[in-house]
Amino acid sequence: MRRPAIVQSTFDFAMREINALETRIVTAEDDADAMLWEQAGQVAAQLGAGLSTRQLAAQWINARTGEHYNHTHVHFVAKVFSKLNTANPRPRFRDAYNAIANQKMRVHHSSESVEHYTPTVIVEAVVACLGAIDLDPCSEGGDPPNIPARRHYTTNGLAQPWLGSVYMNPPYGDEIGDWVAKLCDEHECGHVTQAIALLPGRFDTQWAHRLRDYIKCEIEGRLTFIGNDDPAPFPSFLFYLGSEIGAFYEHFSGLGDIWQRLEKGMFAD
Repeated sequence: MRRPAIVQSTFDFAMREINALETRIVTAEDDADAMLWEQAGQVAAQLGAGLSTRQLAAQWINARTGEHYNHTHVHFVAKVFSKLNTANPRPRFRDAYNAIANQKMRVHHSSESVEHYTPTVIVEAVVACLGAIDLDPCSEGGDPPNIPARRHYTTNGLAQPWLGSVYMNPPYGDEIGDWVAKLCDEHECGHVTQAIALLPGRFDTQWAHRLRDYIKCEIEGRLTFIGNDDPAPFPSFLFYLGSEIGAFYEHFSGLGDIWQRLEKGMFAD
């Protein structure tokens, strides 16, 4: 049976309206996505100019809630931009953000998480051992900073010079090997006179192999990093690069066992 003409006309009009709205929705989504990518680029630029994630978060207000964003959100936004802004095709910003944020939640407190801020007991021991910290190359900023160093690098730490006494607690993601290599290179060429690095116990990695000749403290139990409520599910080690091994033993033996790799040449014939 054929539709009455008036019914068909009404139906056709309604479908045209639905299709027109669909087009407007897609266009609006495209425009919003472009603005989100533009906003992320500005966030990345601010971090590149020297602002820390915490400083930026303190000034960035969520328009829906009227509250400030937290530094984790800032980190994720910048990470999405740095990893995917030039991708072809470029994903929707919200999809990319959610994928990275959900991945972070799956590895929360794992050695892949970037957020491991040094506990006070470690900071105090580092200062006592080194006498003073000249550089924290992996600083999150803050006022005051968590690490009482003379100089803090909040961005581009791998590209800047390292000098004097260094304390390093790097991001625990894929780039950890780059930080370890930088530390060892700067120490072995004499730019870094002594250093302490707080790292996860992952001795099957290439970066751990690079540190095997340096003395280390196996921290007893699991550390609860600042900003986390629960202890990390992985062990933590402190590596010492320098000549004052006695001072390292004095200040860290109370936190765990001190280890050194043995070689055949250490023993008498």
